[in-house]
Amino acid sequence: MLQKKTLQQRQKELQSWLATVPGRENLQKLASTYFVTSGKSRPVGKSAITYILVLRREQGLISS
Repeated sequence: MLQKKTLQQRQKELQSWLATVPGRENLQKLASTYFVTSGKSRPVGKSAITYILVLRREQGLISS
């Protein structure tokens, strides 16, 4: 079983993706995937990172 990442670890990882064009594209693809699987759209004004972290936390994929 994979060890869950902490909120800070996952946030840092996602923020590092912003440094490159492919990383930003991956971030948007991941947000789109989460939308399809959860059915919850990203609130206006919220970043893709915040959206992903909230959904991962709701799914129990982020440890305290």
